[in-house]
Amino acid sequence: MAKSKVFEVEHDHDTLIVTPQGDSLQFQEWELEESILKLHDLFDELQIVNLVVDLGNRRYLGSIIIGAIMALSHKPRDRGGQTILCNASDSVREVMQVMKIDTVMPYVPTRQEALAQIRG
Repeated sequence: MAKSKVFEVEHDHDTLIVTPQGDSLQFQEWELEESILKLHDLFDELQIVNLVVDLGNRRYLGSIIIGAIMALSHKPRDRGGQTILCNASDSVREVMQVMKIDTVMPYVPTRQEALAQIRG
């Protein structure tokens, strides 16, 4: 669908699939803000209900990206949908567990499992 410096974005029916493209050191703050606004617009334009965040097996995700994902997860919740995280490296999984992110958003190992869980 689209690839920006911050997120690669795809959609599958009523589900948006977002893959962070790196850490916040690789882009400017305005690029993150612009990307988040575009994602919010896509939720409305495509009538998106669910969100899959494919962490792309990255070794590290900074707090700015994690915060953006957390903020974006409100959109599906407000629409009766869900946000599922997938494809995290061991180090990112540890951070998610320490921050208790996995208590707010479920985690599954693969994108296929995330999409299957959403489809029920």
